[in-house]
Amino acid sequence: MVSRFVGGRRASGAAKSSPVPEADADFCTSASSPSGFRELLEELKRKPPRCSVEVAQYTAKNWGGRHENEDRHMNSHNVSEEPVKLGFHTVGVLDGHDTEIASDTVARLLPDAVAKRLKAGLPIVEAYTATMAEMEESLKKYHPSAGTCVNSCTISGGFVWCANLGDCRSALITLEQPATAGAPTKAEALHWMSRDHKASCPYERARITEAGGTVIDGRVEGLEPSRTIGDFDVKLQTKPGVISIKPEVRQFEIGLGAGQTGRRAILVCGTDGVWDCITGQDICKLIQARKDLGTFFTPEAAMQAPRAGVQALHDLAEDVVQFAVAKGSRDDCTCLAAFISVLPPE
Repeated sequence: MVSRFVGGRRASGAAKSSPVPEADADFCTSASSPSGFRELLEELKRKPPRCSVEVAQYTAKNWGGRHENEDRHMNSHNVSEEPVKLGFHTVGVLDGHDTEIASDTVARLLPDAVAKRLKAGLPIVEAYTATMAEMEESLKKYHPSAGTCVNSCTISGGFVWCANLGDCRSALITLEQPATAGAPTKAEALHWMSRDHKASCPYERARITEAGGTVIDGRVEGLEPSRTIGDFDVKLQTKPGVISIKPEVRQFEIGLGAGQTGRRAILVCGTDGVWDCITGQDICKLIQARKDLGTFFTPEAAMQAPRAGVQALHDLAEDVVQFAVAKGSRDDCTCLAAFISVLPPE
């Protein structure tokens, strides 16, 4: 595909601005608080804030059409009934390899599998760890060599949790309250919700070596991502745990902020075809260029998602992919963008 950014408008818009602060979100462990939905409701005295989520996605096939698009995305809404009703969304992206069988299968099964465990009261880390193990077992019946990276985010009660395997990546951008109606939507800060799992990364190389594996030219038995679902042909040639199915989970609290109007954020999930070519600062500039995202800050948006804002969100997801292609990406590129509004309880 030819990107609309080639020879066209620049993502940076008009004037130069100071870089948006970036930081890594905290790892979620068994000692983290809240560890799951039940603890979340206890902390909020069973009065969670309203949390609306609008989702858009866009994908582009690899340059030259060397194979079918093996990327997939997830978008599911569910409700936990106990001890009180708590809505939650599961969104994310997957990057398959050696056919789309693995990414397609996991994208179809994972949202319900993790929702079942979360509704049963399991902590987030346990729920996702058990779900990834279930996905691994489910995939064994389909294909010996297909595999997939998975980046899955759960959004509820003003919190975002991200479980990651592989080299897809998510960033949560908290937004400033516009000073006036129609003002550009500005990023307040960018929080990385995941980090890459590649054999070439020092922290993954150390983990692989400790598990008894060997990294050659940034790969293990030819495989670059070091945590995946599937890839059984590689896993049979290595010791257990070298290619891991244990996700890293991070969490961030968006919260309500200091005012009475709540807080807003945009979650951007992308496959490696996106992140290989663009930065977090690029994302922030693309957000600012889509002025109609500001309509999500209006009082009416609390009742119904604004049409102009929804279109701007779809345009943002496409912008991210098109910009990655313009900057030279030759891989499948997929972006899922979720606009999150956290509002005071009714």
